[in-house]
Amino acid sequence: MRQKIYTIKDFDFKPHMVINGGVQGLLKLPNNITVSIVGGGNHAGRLYGDGVDTFEVAAWYTDSGEWVELGDDDGILRYVDKDRLPIILLDLSKK
Repeated sequence: MRQKIYTIKDFDFKPHMVINGGVQGLLKLPNNITVSIVGGGNHAGRLYGDGVDTFEVAAWYTDSGEWVELGDDDGILRYVDKDRLPIILLDLSKK
């Protein structure tokens, strides 16, 4: 069976709950990992990405809430280009 390739189109986007003008997209992978991408915001509270072409990426195990380490001792990736998301999502779907 072929591995599904997830893209930005698979995320369910809503306004960010804390950062005015920001957006958040969530995607639950079949292997029990939830991926969050956020971006945008106003000058006082700005996220690590513009929310259109670049995003801040975080992931956690859906049941336990334990963070999935994505970078060097860090739970988030900053300023991730939307074209790089499928690669990150493919790696996460194999965990």
